[in-house]
Amino acid sequence: MHSPYLSFRLRGAVRSGVQSLMLCGTLGFSAQAQSINQLSAGNTGQLQDSGLGLPRPTTTTDDDLPAKPDTIPVRAHLLQAEAGVLASSTDQIPYWLQTNQFGIIPKTGPAGLLIGTAQSDYRYPQSPQRRKLDWGYGVQVVGQGAAESRLLVAEAYGKVRVGVLELWAGRRKQVVGLADSRLSSGSFIWSGNTLPIPRVELAIPEYWPLGFTNGWVSVKGSFSHGWFGRGEYVRDSYLHQKAIYVRLGKPRSLFRVYGAFTHQAQWGGYARFLERDPTSSFEGQLADSFVAYMNVVLPLKTDALKNRAKFTTFDQNRVGDHRGSAEVGLELQLPHGSLFHYQQHFYDLGRKLYNFRNIEDGLYGLRYVSKRPRALLNEAVLELFNSGNQGVYQFGRYLGGEPEQYFINGQYPEGWSYQGRTIGTPLISQTSDTNPDLPSIPFSGYTLDNQLISGRFGINNYRVWALHTGLSGNLSRWWGYQTKVTFSRNYGTFPAAFPANTNQVSGLVSVTRTLRGAAGSTLLVSVGYDQGKLLRHPNQVGAYVGWRKTWSALSR
Repeated sequence: MHSPYLSFRLRGAVRSGVQSLMLCGTLGFSAQAQSINQLSAGNTGQLQDSGLGLPRPTTTTDDDLPAKPDTIPVRAHLLQAEAGVLASSTDQIPYWLQTNQFGIIPKTGPAGLLIGTAQSDYRYPQSPQRRKLDWGYGVQVVGQGAAESRLLVAEAYGKVRVGVLELWAGRRKQVVGLADSRLSSGSFIWSGNTLPIPRVELAIPEYWPLGFTNGWVSVKGSFSHGWFGRGEYVRDSYLHQKAIYVRLGKPRSLFRVYGAFTHQAQWGGYARFLERDPTSSFEGQLADSFVAYMNVVLPLKTDALKNRAKFTTFDQNRVGDHRGSAEVGLELQLPHGSLFHYQQHFYDLGRKLYNFRNIEDGLYGLRYVSKRPRALLNEAVLELFNSGNQGVYQFGRYLGGEPEQYFINGQYPEGWSYQGRTIGTPLISQTSDTNPDLPSIPFSGYTLDNQLISGRFGINNYRVWALHTGLSGNLSRWWGYQTKVTFSRNYGTFPAAFPANTNQVSGLVSVTRTLRGAAGSTLLVSVGYDQGKLLRHPNQVGAYVGWRKTWSALSR
């Protein structure tokens, strides 16, 4: 018997990206939609709104903003302070209050938050005298007051631009892929669900038109190296990440086509539980030589991997744990807004890219963004997520073979995670977040001194079917709103399947109020609700109440 989920058929699909940035209050950001050519792979547009991913007021006018000289390059500076409290009917914070928030919201409550942000961006690129050499930086510090209080450096980076190239280093908030919206359920491979991983990146961050195509073909991309640090079971492993984006159509074209390919790998590191497993490590050490790195960058099966003095049996096909996405998008400009249709298709085993056995699996989205100022409906997102077939099932037929097993790997039990959160879409759940009665995959190994290390894989739910929607807009000049609702059917993993009807509903309603008598100040209120059999509690409701103050200015 095949589940209706496994036989679900997907047809067509594709994407658009537009992002709302804003300056709050006097000398603050005003909501403005940006086209996709400034998204993903390292946005270098104007300053990012830096607090929680809650709705922002879109209530300022052009008169509220500092003037932008037409001929003199100017730099934008931002300071922001935010204070708030989180509370829940259980000891867990509801799903949409704490996911896709770059890891700054604790999973448990009640809790207090203090957030301080400082940013300085490049000079406005629209200036006729844009300089080829420029710089910028961003810092965000978060204080969490809860059962275990802690101080997080959520963001700390410096960046330098030389022509079309950008080099940056540190922790930096980013989303990778075409599904780049606050309202999205989360880009499959890099959703903004975790604290940013420290890395160094060289990028073409904005779409660069190829001259010989008369501007009809533009490209951007990135290449980076990062450090996972000390994990629960593996320490000092590395991140390799690269992405390439192609756009067909000029910036003002009525219709544009997008394509993207991303590749991520976790490699190297030391795993004590593998010290007595010669098929997977060299007494705990995972391959981290320069030759190993070259195989990570270009993961092809070569004769070099047959050298058992340098590579284990586990490494014979490729070094490290690899995954990524192949994506397409279609954007249509309308008189009153834009429509963007996007598809993200996943891979974990590279051969599934060319045999299309897991073609049903993907994130399929449709996004509308209004061009009207202070629109009642500013943005709407509808998404369908499917990760359950994994090349084992296709359009209701059982194919057999090895499943993709998205986000888990034998050498890295934490899976595609960082500090206890899924790096990609949070719909693929952490074992620690789900109902403790739900099954998970065990693992164990011995150290050289014969100590047993055992545990559970960090991810226990990679087979998911979900329907997600999000809306945002303005109720008046002073009020903004945002909603998210997600329904999911959760099937666990192939080795440890969940019981039937492990369904979940999670929702969020948020409002913002620009305070008239306090320039640059905003009141934020969000309420989240969960009901179902997936999470640790069958029912829970929680809220966030916060206040944000923003100061911004321009300089030469």
